Amino acid sequence: MTKDDAVLLDILKREIVPATGCTEPVAVAYSTAVARQKLSGKVIKVVITVDPGLFKNGMRVGIPGIKERGLEMAGALGLTAGDPGKALRVIEDISLEQLEEAKELISSGKIHVQVREDYPRLYVETLLQTEKGEVRIITMDRHLNVVSTDGGQQPFSCGLQDAASGCGAQAIQSYTLEDFIRFSEKIPLEEISFLEQGVALNLALAREGLTLPGGIGGKLKQLVADGMMSEDMMYNAKLLCSAASEARMSGSKLAAMSSAGSGNHGITIFMTVFAIAEKTGASREKLLRALALSNLITFYIKSYTGTLSAMCGCGVAAGIGASVGVTYLLGGTSQDMLGTMINMVGTIAGLICDGGKEGCAYKLALSAGWAVQSALLAVSGAIINTTDGILASDFEKIIKNMGYVCNPGMVGTNRAIIQVMSGI
Repeated sequence: MTKDDAVLLDILKREIVPATGCTEPVAVAYSTAVARQKLSGKVIKVVITVDPGLFKNGMRVGIPGIKERGLEMAGALGLTAGDPGKALRVIEDISLEQLEEAKELISSGKIHVQVREDYPRLYVETLLQTEKGEVRIITMDRHLNVVSTDGGQQPFSCGLQDAASGCGAQAIQSYTLEDFIRFSEKIPLEEISFLEQGVALNLALAREGLTLPGGIGGKLKQLVADGMMSEDMMYNAKLLCSAASEARMSGSKLAAMSSAGSGNHGITIFMTVFAIAEKTGASREKLLRALALSNLITFYIKSYTGTLSAMCGCGVAAGIGASVGVTYLLGGTSQDMLGTMINMVGTIAGLICDGGKEGCAYKLALSAGWAVQSALLAVSGAIINTTDGILASDFEKIIKNMGYVCNPGMVGTNRAIIQVMSGI
């Protein structure tokens, strides 16, 4: 294995991990859990400061296994039930006693959540005060990337400049589309066999989602049964993605396989690619290589758009990544893959992210369906003119363009979305 291959494999293994619940509340719970691990004693006050994007995503999303929602509850549960050793599954197991203790912390006014408006990147700061002292925990750029665990000044190793990309972005940005394709085709299969777990975890979520009363998955199946829709490639991808997302966002206790810090990103990639592999009868090897390629493309895009942004990452990152994987499954060339990305960016770039909630299932259905259709069109020779709008004729430039539109372009849009959601 070459040095470059080792780097890409390490990125894959680092960025694809199981997560229970929406990763923004989980990031807050992880932060408070780390704080509690550092400092015992009766809780006096907890101040949780987050960036606008994380605040937006955590406002209304379900928390696994309970009815309660929001960042205050996530922070409280991190204190009472959190286990940092479980990473993105930090609040996977919540007892009734721990839930009641968390509710008491909130009702007694000890948990405070505030937004740091000038932070354009993922940021969580927990200031925990107990009878035994004070500790400050700071997380930056990635959901579990704790950079400071004391009361001192945070080490701004990456700075807080307005660039969307976070720590380590240059590693993935130094690669080309051809590099990603070569890696995915040549890497020994046993090195990427762990991707099968992503299919299994997200498929289990999809099956749970299909049982939800009034859920989108069940309604899609009914539309097919009623002859209102056809059971084609796009339908299969939309069905699995939307059902899995709805189960997850409504508080399922099942873990999702996340990608680039997002469970919904992981669902979009794994379920879209799996749906097409199943429909086309692709081999296990072909499926795993398509999944590796899809995830790498997604990581590359996220390095430009940022961990969180005003654009829906399930569409403009994971959706685009999935579309490349679908193109690979269809036997497309590297030019077809680029054409697929052009079709995706030219169509759904600008799809807004208005927080985590059950309705994300509909955006995943849109993203998955169009990922498949974009691939089918590109392979057949139908590609949007690259002089249109923000499009470009090469891989790096088109993603750079979209990243620039995200940040700084849509910072004001993100602020407006939060104001609307907050009722301002």
